[in-house]
Amino acid sequence: MLTAVIRADGSPRALAATLAVLIPAVAEGLLGHAVIVDTVGAPDFERVADTTGACYLRIGPAEAWQGGATVARGDRLVLFEAGDVPQAHWALVVERHLLVTPEVPALIPLHAARAALLERVALSFAGLRLRSGLVLPKAMVMEGRLDQAPQRLPVWRERAG
Repeated sequence: MLTAVIRADGSPRALAATLAVLIPAVAEGLLGHAVIVDTVGAPDFERVADTTGACYLRIGPAEAWQGGATVARGDRLVLFEAGDVPQAHWALVVERHLLVTPEVPALIPLHAARAALLERVALSFAGLRLRSGLVLPKAMVMEGRLDQAPQRLPVWRERAG
C-alpha cells in the first residue's frame, strides 16, 4: 500500500490542491493513506486532515519526512510538499514503477523549466537527501536518506500557486 506524506507549510490552498489530485489514486486503490505533516502549526490543517481521513502530525520541517513515515500505514511512500500537483496519470506511472522495481527510489520531477533545473542541480550536489516528489520504501525515509539515486519517472509535477 502506498502512503502520501504531505509536508504542509501554512498554505491551506496549496494543501487543498495537492489533496484534490490524490483522490483519483485513492479511488483506483493505489493510495491507501495520507499523512499531513504540519510544519508551522496552521490551525486549519488538523481540521483538513480530520475531514479527509488523513493522519495529522505537527512537527518541525527538519523532521517532517521521517515523522510522517513513522505514522504512515504503507510500506511505500510518496513525498509531496503542499502545492505539489502531479500530472493526471501519475498514479499509473507510479503503480507500474512499484510493480517492476519497488525497491528503487523514483522521482516525479518538477515540470517548470527553472524549477526542474534547480531540482536536477540539487540532486547532483545535495546527493541522496529526501525531497518532495520521491516514491520510495518507507525504510529509506526512516533512515533519512536514499541508498541510491532516484529513477526519474516519465510524469511530472507542478507547483500550485
